[in-house]
Amino acid sequence: MEINRKALIGLAVIIFSLFAVLFLAYEIIGSGGQEFLFEIWTSLKVTLLNNGLWLFASIAVLPGFILPVAPLLTLAGLWAEEHGPWTACLYSCSALSLNLSWTYWLARGPGRKVILNLLKQTRHQLPAKVPVNLLQWAIVLRLTPGMPFVFSNYGLGILRMPFHSYLLVSIPIICITGCGYILAFAGIFGGNWTYSWAGLSLIIIMVIIGRILLKGKRNAN
Repeated sequence: MEINRKALIGLAVIIFSLFAVLFLAYEIIGSGGQEFLFEIWTSLKVTLLNNGLWLFASIAVLPGFILPVAPLLTLAGLWAEEHGPWTACLYSCSALSLNLSWTYWLARGPGRKVILNLLKQTRHQLPAKVPVNLLQWAIVLRLTPGMPFVFSNYGLGILRMPFHSYLLVSIPIICITGCGYILAFAGIFGGNWTYSWAGLSLIIIMVIIGRILLKGKRNAN
């Protein structure tokens, strides 16, 4: 699986920059700020569990600001205990798809301009055209364990991956993984081990597929 080197370098710079911003923000906040954020989260958790609309709106919006989506999916699993796991999965998939869409267009427009200005002072440049094998690279990114999905949203948007291809790759992978988390947590909190095993199985399958594709990419290079 051959990947355009300029695209790889550009995407690596983007992801590294986002991680750097997140790390600096965490350091600036300090321990006192972290306790304050924990208190806010505790209060927010109660609010979200009592209002499904706000919960799924948070899933659609907050990950775009480099906030982890896993705690929100955990809350969706808790919410599912009362309202049903499959209902929670359906609403979460809709919210995640909305997040995929608006973060893509934000990155493709204003985000790309910002990155281009930052890269002017370096020897690295974003590719002028959409890389030929970007679709394959997007699949690998989506299935790579530990990669925050919002970083891939911004990276693929900045590289101007065609929107229909972006959604075709992203929605199934993100929704299957997200439903895996929700079913696993719903089963754990609700005492239904059938849901737990189903959720964990989905997560494990996606991780295995990701490792196989990543290994194949390395061997191809």
